[in-house]
Amino acid sequence: MDIFGEKQTKFKKIHPNKHLRTSLSIIYYLGFWPEWAKYKYLYNIYTTFNLIFFLGITIASNIVYIIINWGNIEAMMASLSILMTYSTYATKVIYIICRRRRIKDLIDITNSEMFNRDNDKYEHITAYYTWQAIFHQITFQTFGFIAVISWGSTPILYQISGTSKQLPMVGWYPYNVTSTPVFEFTSLHQFMVVCTSCINNIAIDTLATGFIVTACCQLTILNYNISSMHCIIEKKYTLLIDNVSIENSTLKVYSKMYEDLKHCIEHTIMIFDFSKQIQDVFGTLIFLQLLVDCIVICAILFNLSQMKDYVTSEFLGALLYTCCVIYQIFIYCWHGNELHFHSMRICSSAYANNWWDNSKDFKHALLIIMARAQWPLILIVGNVMELSLQNFVLILRTSYSIFTVLRTSTAT
Repeated sequence: MDIFGEKQTKFKKIHPNKHLRTSLSIIYYLGFWPEWAKYKYLYNIYTTFNLIFFLGITIASNIVYIIINWGNIEAMMASLSILMTYSTYATKVIYIICRRRRIKDLIDITNSEMFNRDNDKYEHITAYYTWQAIFHQITFQTFGFIAVISWGSTPILYQISGTSKQLPMVGWYPYNVTSTPVFEFTSLHQFMVVCTSCINNIAIDTLATGFIVTACCQLTILNYNISSMHCIIEKKYTLLIDNVSIENSTLKVYSKMYEDLKHCIEHTIMIFDFSKQIQDVFGTLIFLQLLVDCIVICAILFNLSQMKDYVTSEFLGALLYTCCVIYQIFIYCWHGNELHFHSMRICSSAYANNWWDNSKDFKHALLIIMARAQWPLILIVGNVMELSLQNFVLILRTSYSIFTVLRTSTAT
């Protein structure tokens, strides 16, 4: 069944690429998208403050904590997952700031006439992909929100139970964190760090995957234009058959189809170039994130296996954080996989057209599209790994293997 059939599918009307603007809005309000800033100088101060107050303090405290507890595997692993998470997040933020002009170029392409000229014609398709991207944003942010609340409530539950005061995250501080009101202020700072970093980190991830969703949407529109071109144009010119000769009507049909197919070739080139730019801009960042996620999953599982006193909020927070990390890997690999399959359908769409009953120029132009589609789109991150569901499974297996080795080494 055609999931985009107008009768089968009803999607609420939404502005195309709304998901991209949503992600950028979050990044902007948290201080890391200066392109929208009216007062650049003040915004740069705001950005610097966020980097130092939220990330610099957290990263520095965990580095010192690992140095002090060097040799204690349990303490090091507890801090390692936090350190790697926030170091990667800081790298992503700086990367976004440094690459903002190239990201803006990608935004300009999504707003171009080529990418938007069929929005009214295929409104149900653009709505489907936009809502799909928003669904991933909401799901991802929901996982993160629940994990943050569970994690942030740990100090409160410890105090209610009458046990010693404990911060949500481990770390070294040059003062006694168990005294009042220092403990409350430090807990509040850590809670703010977790909240802002979680929201913004997810926004950066969904920005990258949002561009991939846009490319998939454009490929779907392209496939529909190619496969249905013959029927649409013939229907249009059949109405003129009473006023002009059959021969002239046929020539007009052939000419119109050839012109539209040339536009499809331009559209194909632009989509492939757009996808290549996504890989160039985000490829290294995605590879770094997947590599860190593999280690973080291992570290969290190891910490959970070493827990002696299970606090519900702490355990639930760690478990949900693991779900967030796994989902983070999944959305990258899923959308990369989808882009590959969407690009493979171009040849099928070209063959579905009534190419045999058309002009020689039309057939040659169709061959150009089919020849280009022989090399489908594959996003390769870090010049090492393809984004695919097979590699999603491979990452999880690798993480579990590292966890097994650590578990075995500490048990002996």
